[in-house]
Amino acid sequence: AAQTPPRQRFLPEPECGAMDVMNMFSKCCGNPSTDQYEDAVQSGGGSVTSKQPMLGELELDSLDNLRQAAAGAFAVAAAPSAAAAPPSAAEAGSSAAAAAGADAEEVARDFVLEVHSATLNRSFAKFGWMDPYAIISCDSVEVSRTNPAKSAHKSPTWDMKHQFNSGKLPPFVMIEVYDKNNFHRDVFCGTVTVPLSSDMGSLELRDFTLTKKGRSTGSVRLSLKVLDPRTGLPAAQEAEEPKARTNTLGAEFDQVVTWASGEQDGNVQLTLQEQGPSSPSAGKIQEEEEPEEQPEIDQPTTNGGGKAALLMGSWKCVDTYGLEEFLKASGVGIFQRKIAMAAKWPGWDFSNEGDFILFINHSAIGDLKEEIPLNKEYAYKDGHKNDYTCLAQWIPSVDGGCLKIDRKGKIGDYVEERTIKGARLDFALTHSNGVKWGRSFERA
Repeated sequence: AAQTPPRQRFLPEPECGAMDVMNMFSKCCGNPSTDQYEDAVQSGGGSVTSKQPMLGELELDSLDNLRQAAAGAFAVAAAPSAAAAPPSAAEAGSSAAAAAGADAEEVARDFVLEVHSATLNRSFAKFGWMDPYAIISCDSVEVSRTNPAKSAHKSPTWDMKHQFNSGKLPPFVMIEVYDKNNFHRDVFCGTVTVPLSSDMGSLELRDFTLTKKGRSTGSVRLSLKVLDPRTGLPAAQEAEEPKARTNTLGAEFDQVVTWASGEQDGNVQLTLQEQGPSSPSAGKIQEEEEPEEQPEIDQPTTNGGGKAALLMGSWKCVDTYGLEEFLKASGVGIFQRKIAMAAKWPGWDFSNEGDFILFINHSAIGDLKEEIPLNKEYAYKDGHKNDYTCLAQWIPSVDGGCLKIDRKGKIGDYVEERTIKGARLDFALTHSNGVKWGRSFERA
């Protein structure tokens, strides 16, 4: 049998699951066979519940078992001709400390970014047609740029490809669009900063919102591809956990995670939080102050009277808490978590429509609407089309009140609470398994 070439030893983090162990095995030994995987699991005192080598479930009794697995089957020989020898206790401790805090996403991967085109909502030129171009930056350093799309005005097409060959995936990539001008400084049109992760696989023809000073100015169409180091071809998207995610995430996050998984319709546009222009050319390219057209502003909904009157109106999100921990507990992968955490915070509208409360979530993935009748059951589908039976109640209090919605479905039950205290709205989503996340809002 071919011997494994020498590589660095790795130990999993103290608290990790089966997929973390498999990632460590892959770093040492490449893609394992079923037999290799079973041997690795059994050396740690575990059992294999699936014959699929990358989807097996590792059952461990203690951290000691996990370390034994790493020290035994996951250790790699110091030389091609030498048999794999387990490290000493001191080596194991040192390796574990070195691996602490390491993320599975740190696998060496190359990355390809394709900047296809953009659509701008308005002209940034005082006269004539625009010649837009795009700049790609990482860590505020320009790495590439397109040629100006001559006279393309608000619909430039570039189809430019840039490959990152460092073997280390940057945590973020920033795309900025400018209008080339021969008579004064180039004009900044909008930007988007996209988080990256080695488990993201390939996302083809995805539309990201361009923003400037917090306002949408258009969109840019990108393809993002992580390359398999063994083949040099685009890698398939990887799941961080061996079990399929079953929890409903709530709000817009079912749709956002679906989008980031490559399953959503490519025509859906995602808005991420704005990071601001990087000024990559050390001041040579700066924003030219141009008069901006006034954007269309949605009129805030009226109070509407009736039950839950304190809830009616427009709200803006000012804080999000517990989301990353909630997503981890729900089995959401690293890249999907990054996208969800980077998504633009929403605005909420509530209006009383007589028989129901109309709730509009102005989210990063678009406007999501729900008709909420009070004190009677109604049907609801989450972002993954899972069916729920819901019951909404308005519970008044001395200083406000709470809109409580119980949702019950085949994949699990959860409760949403929107609590009003003065001019503040606090949202919390709690699953029956105890995991929870929330947001805070102020009057818009």
